[in-house]
Amino acid sequence: MSLNLPLISLDELPPSVRLPTDFPDGTAIPKFLYGDRLRWKPLSDTDETDTGIVIGRFYAFAPHRCQWAWKYLIFLAPESPSAQFCVADTCWEEHLEPLPLETNS
Repeated sequence: MSLNLPLISLDELPPSVRLPTDFPDGTAIPKFLYGDRLRWKPLSDTDETDTGIVIGRFYAFAPHRCQWAWKYLIFLAPESPSAQFCVADTCWEEHLEPLPLETNS
């Protein structure tokens, strides 16, 4: 019995996940600082996302990008959906954005 399944190709694996030899001089400056208030970028106009404050960051290999990138430790705001089951989470820099400033009008 032949199943005729479609062939899939995997992206080429990186040659190494070692820390870059030019670290830290060759790395991008982190976009966010400790104390910055951020939210996860919503995937749609109706998505409710987590918000919080940066309490840490580290440089890590991002397998989805096959390169090194900044990842942040975020202390979640009490009103965040995920705050029901955790107090902090990590997120890649590319998936975060500053919280919009609140206006008292």
